[in-house]
Amino acid sequence: MLTLHITSSFLALALGAGILLLAKGTRQHKYAGRVWVLAMVSSAISSFWLGGGVLPVFGQLGPIHLLSVWILWAVCQAIRTARRQEITHHREWIRGAYIGLVVAFVGTLLPGRWVSTQLGLW
Repeated sequence: MLTLHITSSFLALALGAGILLLAKGTRQHKYAGRVWVLAMVSSAISSFWLGGGVLPVFGQLGPIHLLSVWILWAVCQAIRTARRQEITHHREWIRGAYIGLVVAFVGTLLPGRWVSTQLGLW
């Protein structure tokens, strides 16, 4: 599960940055967006099988898992607004989901988290 989570997270980070640079509404944008959504959902869902590291709140789940819930909600809303052609709202939900992913990534670098320990940051 860790490999899926890390792979999908880095794919979503990189692809998300690229999508922000693409022209909007094109086939490339729509295809890349679908792959990005799949990566985001895979990352968020796989996180529930990984420990929270610090401050466990419910079993192995910690506060960082709230970001996974947020990402799932934001991605669902982004899809809904895109289908309704509510482009301004779609853009806002996408940005919110991407910012959530970036925050989650930064959170993995905090003291006590597995990634920061493996990298010897703290």
